[in-house]
Amino acid sequence: MKVNHIKQLFVALFLLLSVGTATAAQWKLAKTNLNAAGSKDTLTLEVSDNNTFSFSSFQVDFTLPEGILLDGTPILGELAVDHALTWSKRAAGSFRCVVYSAKNSEMKAPEGPVIRIPVVLAASFEKGTLTAKNGILSNKKSVAQPVMNLSETLRSYKERTRLVVNVSGLEQKVDPAKVAALSYTTIPSGKTLAVAYFMDDSCKVGATDADRKKEGILYVKLSYKGDDDYAPFEQVYVMSLTSKIAIDISGITAPVPTKIKAGQLLSASSLSGGSVTDKDGYTIAGTFAWTNGNTVMPAGKSKCSVTFYPDNSSYYNTAEVSVEVDVTATYLVTAFATTGGVVNVLGKTEDNVYVKDQEISLVATPLPNYKFDSWSVTVSGKTLEKKDSISVKANENKTYTANFSPIMHAVSIEQKGNGSLSVTAEGTEVASGAFLRQGTVLQIVATPDVNSQLKSLTINRDSLKGDKVTLTGALTISVEFDPKKENMALVTIEKVANGSILLYKEDGSLIASGSTVPVGKTKVRAVALPDAGYQLDGSVSLSNVTGPTDGLYTVNGDVTAKAAFAAKKYRVKSSAVSSNPTETTATGTITLEPSGDQPYGTEVRIASIEGQNGARLLTILANGKEISRNDVLTVTGDLTVTAIFDHRVDIKKEYILWPYQEYYYSGVSRNFVPFASQTYAGFSFDVKYKDSKGNETAKALDADNYTVVLHRDEDGLYNEFNEDYEKGLVIHKSKVSVTEPPTDGGDPKTRPTDVTITKSAVDGVTKYVIEPKGDAAKKNYEGTVYYHSTKASLKLSFGASILRSGEEQGYVRVTNGGMPYATATDGKVSIPAGIEVTLEAVPAEGYRFSKWSDENTENPRVYAIAEGTTGVEPIFIGKSDPIYALAQPSSVYNGAAQLVSVTGMGSEACQITFFFDETCTQPAVLKNVGDYYVRVYRPADAEYNEYTKAFPYTIKQAEPTVTKPAASDILSGQKLSESVLQGGHAGIVAGTFAWSKPDKVITEKGMQEVIFTPTDPNYKPVSSKIEVDVVSATSSSTDPETPVTPVDPVDPENPGKPDVPTGVESIEEGMSLYTANQSIFVDMPQEVALKVVDVAGIVIFEGKVCGKMEIPVGHAGVYFLKCTAPDASFVKKVVVR
Repeated sequence: MKVNHIKQLFVALFLLLSVGTATAAQWKLAKTNLNAAGSKDTLTLEVSDNNTFSFSSFQVDFTLPEGILLDGTPILGELAVDHALTWSKRAAGSFRCVVYSAKNSEMKAPEGPVIRIPVVLAASFEKGTLTAKNGILSNKKSVAQPVMNLSETLRSYKERTRLVVNVSGLEQKVDPAKVAALSYTTIPSGKTLAVAYFMDDSCKVGATDADRKKEGILYVKLSYKGDDDYAPFEQVYVMSLTSKIAIDISGITAPVPTKIKAGQLLSASSLSGGSVTDKDGYTIAGTFAWTNGNTVMPAGKSKCSVTFYPDNSSYYNTAEVSVEVDVTATYLVTAFATTGGVVNVLGKTEDNVYVKDQEISLVATPLPNYKFDSWSVTVSGKTLEKKDSISVKANENKTYTANFSPIMHAVSIEQKGNGSLSVTAEGTEVASGAFLRQGTVLQIVATPDVNSQLKSLTINRDSLKGDKVTLTGALTISVEFDPKKENMALVTIEKVANGSILLYKEDGSLIASGSTVPVGKTKVRAVALPDAGYQLDGSVSLSNVTGPTDGLYTVNGDVTAKAAFAAKKYRVKSSAVSSNPTETTATGTITLEPSGDQPYGTEVRIASIEGQNGARLLTILANGKEISRNDVLTVTGDLTVTAIFDHRVDIKKEYILWPYQEYYYSGVSRNFVPFASQTYAGFSFDVKYKDSKGNETAKALDADNYTVVLHRDEDGLYNEFNEDYEKGLVIHKSKVSVTEPPTDGGDPKTRPTDVTITKSAVDGVTKYVIEPKGDAAKKNYEGTVYYHSTKASLKLSFGASILRSGEEQGYVRVTNGGMPYATATDGKVSIPAGIEVTLEAVPAEGYRFSKWSDENTENPRVYAIAEGTTGVEPIFIGKSDPIYALAQPSSVYNGAAQLVSVTGMGSEACQITFFFDETCTQPAVLKNVGDYYVRVYRPADAEYNEYTKAFPYTIKQAEPTVTKPAASDILSGQKLSESVLQGGHAGIVAGTFAWSKPDKVITEKGMQEVIFTPTDPNYKPVSSKIEVDVVSATSSSTDPETPVTPVDPVDPENPGKPDVPTGVESIEEGMSLYTANQSIFVDMPQEVALKVVDVAGIVIFEGKVCGKMEIPVGHAGVYFLKCTAPDASFVKKVVVR
């Protein structure tokens, strides 16, 4: 059934529908909830399950909602048999689909999928309405069935936002008169959480108000059931109520956080600076950390809680301070290309998410025979430059589309004289003034009327060579006929499919079909020139010629040349590879149907494709062109279909910085803070702990040696991470602390209170040995010694730095059984004689302890107070400033995320992160070609000062490895563009092959330059040379020469009795003849008169024959045998080779 017939049928059906005589079927979409905005999806239209009307063709008009973009050409669904599909654009977002069968075959079933429409969801798409109207089903008898209009709302997938919860009061000073409460704020504000207090970590035993007024550990569950915009939230926090000293918030200078982008964890913001002082103005040593570092942050400036962890955690409570963190907004920006080109994003991120005002470059590259037209963007009111390369900024969710169109050229036809000119493209007649796409192959045949001949046939005033030309520009075809002269033979080269027949004169000039040559004086040579993908099937047949002599045939009358061409076979194969050339594990599988050696024009489909070993499918290439899984491929040369898989990268165990952490027990659950350098994984790990008995817990509270268990789910780039770090977290036992000295001969008060005290008095000094008593106390505390002296106090000095004269380098903390001594205004400490105290040198920021003035290097140290003791001074020295450099500032793209090495002392503790900008506000994955910045950050420690610096880093283009294409033969004098490039690929690299000089005129066989241009900007173009065979009057496209069979010559003795040539003839029972080696062999059972005559009438043999005889004829050609017996006679024509 022809398409236009179907369209006429549909018009008639519309009239039928208007009368209302048919029962309507129904369309339905397989799904209306689509993938996330910015991704690809497929809309599947089905005929609903209740349809019983069998049909062979159908029509439907689609309107796609704004923000849903057509991604290529729709394909037929599973119901199709031998059906074809036409798809035409009608208006913005509106299309007409017509499906028909040339054989009028019915669909496999009356219901099910009929068409699949590949689409791209714009970055800004949330929901919209798809309509399917004017639907008609038609059966084999042209009976129509209407289909009801369909209107469906399409929605993109949208993940609910995570609620941000900031808590404070995780460690508080107990107040017997007040019920302790955990405070929280939310982002956004105004969300009310359910708060519940428990005594156990499983949250089964509730805590009373009385429990919240005494020392101990409580578990607080905060929960939110979720709403339309925010996901449910539930988290259990550990709240510790203690009698330790509370740090006054007025003594806290908050640290300064670095800027991060929306969607990152809060812990990605580094905290620098900040300090804490006590009521006397002395620095309290400790560290700042985010209270809720695993929170995913939204855009905007938000107040978040930072916890200060004092080094002397047995004396001070932790303290919380709120700091403002600036979270830059991010936007989803995608780029898409219409048919005819590709678009590359320079500075592309893995997830197409960019920080506000981040600049990216879009480059539109047309495919051969297409041109770039314009840019469009899914944001109204935006006007874009019409350059093929533009820079854009991320300031809202949007999708840019690069629009391409075919390069069109006009074809003009001029004719004079009596005859006709046929110009066809893909079997369709071309009229003068038509515009055709560049690259279209035109077949041009001139046919003179009776008694006319071709005078000239030119294209753009140059003689046509052969009967085909590839459209590369505006084309004017001119033909002129004049009257046929006497004694001239008309040469007709029949129009054949898939190839051309060329006739040359003896002097090498080309003879055009429709022209004339002198009879008997003209010798011709026949050459077959198959189209790309074809070969001569048999031989070229020439009528009214004799010969050949040296490959030339003598023209004896009007000549008709005929030939047939058959499809060649090409290798069809598939491979599955990794985008990382160094990957050694299996990536996946892909199978094609069919595969192996297949004829030119065979349709090939992907039967199955599957990743292995955690690899995800990245793209599919067919001879370097990116395709989709459902595309139908056509064999036009050796076909290699490559499935490229992207192995997720392992986060190596050694990438984890600070996997071993330790501190002293304080009754507070302190977040373990692992950081994955070299990756964007950062702090995004789930952390659990195993105690020394192997029990797993989410919170590490008690003193113990914990195995840290780190887990991270796989994502688009990284494999799942599971590693154990034995003794990764060590919580040391704290010493029992004396909180109040003894009075009236009693015992001192302690923290914890569950202790055993043994005392002994010697010479006015009482020694209290204090040991933890209960199981909980024994688990988390070790004993201490406290001295109580009635002797006179000594005023001791422990360094001028205590007086804060000039720059403070540090101070000395003096304690007795954990209870500190205060410093007087003169900078001296009054301590009674006869006791031992503990001295701890506390360096100021930028300094480290070196030794004591008495050369003792212990810190802390025990120091005896005796008569005459004057004190001892700590010696502090400045910390070193580390110096680092990149081992290499550049690399070559290899498809994998790059690793960067840093040189310098202590470099193993450096955080290495990657950015697009020098200010390090635009995080990047160091993978694609481009210029980046590598930030090297090392926090301050006991040895080194804090270090941070951004180093420039460049990833350079790689050179693809190319499998060269083959080139089809062309005629001498034609442009190189007439040679079709077949096959060829560059492995995992998408791109196209093209001649470097397509307009170059080729006259002889030789090597010509072809350029592979990658569509992947990570690779550079490469050139190579391939051989092009040239067909001329003295050469041909076959080996060793084009076989020619002269046909239809007239028997000189019986001109009215033509016959059919043959190589072996059976005359009758017992009689036979055959030809071989330029001889005729006969076998006659009875005596006959035999005469052999060539086509020129020359008698080659005449005589009586009985039995076997060889008759040499001297050269190949057509011969007539006349055999006369007493009772019969006949004439046979044979071909001698």
